[in-house]
Amino acid sequence: MIEDGLRIVGSAQTNRAMEAELVRIVKKALGRRPAAPRRDGTGQLVYPWDAAIAAAALTYHRTSTRVVRDLYASTARRLEPLYDELVADAAGDARDWPDGVASLSVEVRRMDAFAAGERQVVGTVKNALVDGLARRGRRLRVDPERPDALVVARTDDRGRVLVGLDLTRGTRTRRGWRHEAGAAPLREHVAAVLAIEARYDPRRDLVVDPMCGAGTIAIEAALLARGAPVAAGAAAPALWPDARPVVIAGDRDLDVLVAARHNAARAGAAVVFHRGELGALDRDRLWAMAADAGAVPERGLVLCNPPWGERLELADARLLYGALGDWWRSLGDFRAAFLVANPAFEEAFGARWAMKKPLSSGPLRGYLYVYEP
Repeated sequence: MIEDGLRIVGSAQTNRAMEAELVRIVKKALGRRPAAPRRDGTGQLVYPWDAAIAAAALTYHRTSTRVVRDLYASTARRLEPLYDELVADAAGDARDWPDGVASLSVEVRRMDAFAAGERQVVGTVKNALVDGLARRGRRLRVDPERPDALVVARTDDRGRVLVGLDLTRGTRTRRGWRHEAGAAPLREHVAAVLAIEARYDPRRDLVVDPMCGAGTIAIEAALLARGAPVAAGAAAPALWPDARPVVIAGDRDLDVLVAARHNAARAGAAVVFHRGELGALDRDRLWAMAADAGAVPERGLVLCNPPWGERLELADARLLYGALGDWWRSLGDFRAAFLVANPAFEEAFGARWAMKKPLSSGPLRGYLYVYEP
């Protein structure tokens, strides 16, 4: 069956953030609103195919990991019928592949329920596409190392095998600017999700990350505010080039802070860095730093990914999270969002969350906590 959908792929539990960000981008870049998507699980959105929206998502969408054009769907459960259906679809498809595509490779995702191994599915999809396209005079070769196009096969929430063209040509969880990551770095797209879920408004919010590590949250917040292209060094203009976000990143470790500064410089992100203990970033100091940066935001927002459980003993974790809660309360009317995996956090932090939802960065199961003053 021939499909023609625009699939925005992210981590689990990120659909809401991805949809909100795409609306923001499309309204600014194209002057219209995208159609309402179908949600495929908790980490994928499916829209009717729209080349202009796909181009905007490829350039600016920070909360996703892949942008895919769905091409074919099959209800087959075995390799032979899957091959036959894909050959027929590819041969009868009037759409051409993008200019300059002479080779392809295939990647399999979420195919555990299929009655064959991953390598067998890869081989079947590759052979079917090459054979089907050849029937209509389009010759493509298989190149697993440096393909012109990447095809992704996956099972959707309806149990169908979907075959699509991965427009991002692989996951973009790494932007290219973070050369110095430090211990257990937060994935860049998850940092963008954190900002969106916390309702970050660059026009009104001063953002502070008091435990910035590699600077990922602060850098993503600053780039999100300007609507900067996802790829480091991309030639596309920012959507909001005149935006002047106030983003402050602190850490007590000088080496870590130096690395974060270098990352921000490579990303082209305007971040104010501060070295010191948590308590040094008090309310008066934060507003003074904002004034020095030439802005007076209306309100404050803490975005933070404090050390997770595997890096801390339980007693140390409780002390750290308790200190973090005391510091946040001392700021008065600042909102806050924290991404943590340690079960000790909720009690040690000592405040009632306004929102709690699963959100992970890597193998540990984490939670996003949002607090209102």
